Amino acid sequence: MDICIQKYGGSSLAHDVQVAEVARRVARVRRSGTAVVVVVSARGDTTDELVRAATAVSPAPDPRETDKLLATGELASAALLAIALRELGVPAVSLSGPEAGLRAVGRPGAGVIASVDVEPVRSWLAQGHVVVVAGFQALDRDGEVVTLGRGGSDTSAVALAVAHGARVCEIYTDVAGVRRADPRVVPDAGLLGGVPAGVMAEMAFSGARVLHPRSVELAAAHGVDIVVRDASGVGEGSTIFGREPAMLDSDVLEGRAGVVAVTHDDRVTQIVVEARCEVAAGSARALDAVARREIPVDSVTWSAGGGSSLRMAFCVADDAVAGARAAVVEELAGHDCAVVERRDLGRVSVVGTGLLSRPGLTALALDALSGAGIAAECVLCSQARTTFLVPRDRVHDAVRALHERFCLDREDSGAHGDPAAPAVPA
Repeated sequence: MDICIQKYGGSSLAHDVQVAEVARRVARVRRSGTAVVVVVSARGDTTDELVRAATAVSPAPDPRETDKLLATGELASAALLAIALRELGVPAVSLSGPEAGLRAVGRPGAGVIASVDVEPVRSWLAQGHVVVVAGFQALDRDGEVVTLGRGGSDTSAVALAVAHGARVCEIYTDVAGVRRADPRVVPDAGLLGGVPAGVMAEMAFSGARVLHPRSVELAAAHGVDIVVRDASGVGEGSTIFGREPAMLDSDVLEGRAGVVAVTHDDRVTQIVVEARCEVAAGSARALDAVARREIPVDSVTWSAGGGSSLRMAFCVADDAVAGARAAVVEELAGHDCAVVERRDLGRVSVVGTGLLSRPGLTALALDALSGAGIAAECVLCSQARTTFLVPRDRVHDAVRALHERFCLDREDSGAHGDPAAPAVPA
């Protein structure tokens, strides 16, 4: 069965007229003879409104009940789109994530899809229905609804594409595609026509908010391409290549070595831990404690002080600080542990391929930051990403300086080449 998987973001469904337009577009695809599965997010600011409602009732709402509440936003979107499709004479059915066969593990608010039972969706498709699935939610091992974290509808869509054998997952959102920098910070940031999934995963994790990081990792692991387009359908958009042959295509600019994009995140906090314990064991225990709470960490550094003392630092999202702090304090209790939260820093990264093989690129980045009067407090390098911790109030300035230094507004951006190449100014 030839199945088309589409996902529509909440901004694409915020108003009734938009729901009707999406229904017309889906109907055209279905009438062409293609089976269609549509994954939807909650409309507009629905999720934020539900979170506010929960915290208005309780300052610390129960996680299970919060997940049940938040899941209703996507359920409403799915039902409305199914109603709109039926109004056009197209058979359609809305399914919750659990009804669509999505199974997950993990704690409330941070579920991870473990498997997909394809039978429920296949049964409806065989009857000629468009299947509209509420994203962002799945069923856990205890039979409870668990949500997948902000942006989790992207992961729902890619998981369904993998399970149903689709080669492409189409993501429709409020942007034209993936840009080389946040257009709210750099208005002339170039559009990436194609980018390898590994690079996109680094971009997503380090601050690009077009796609959920896990959705990209899932696509890469199973060879599924993701196409990101404006919800209007205008323009070619961006293709994230999950298939190896496409990633190796010499015609794809973003498959070459060098800097592809600049990302940033000014909603992170650096946690600094000082404790009297053996350095390697203490750092491992602290990080393991945070990991058990399923809190992602980044920009990890540690050093040995005088004697047996640990000084360690790592970054977490602002909304995960309390959990991370509690985990570390509990794990290192009895070791004279002190934890300091630094909210004065932000993270800016250059992302690409082969960056460690070209140390001159890091030098260029540092030179650009210095030229803008921005002091990088910490630098961490990998083959795919070089991250700088800078003052939070200078993050946007840092993005603009790096974007300009690597000429990322140019179609032939010299960022992919050697720093001595003419396309990169001296």
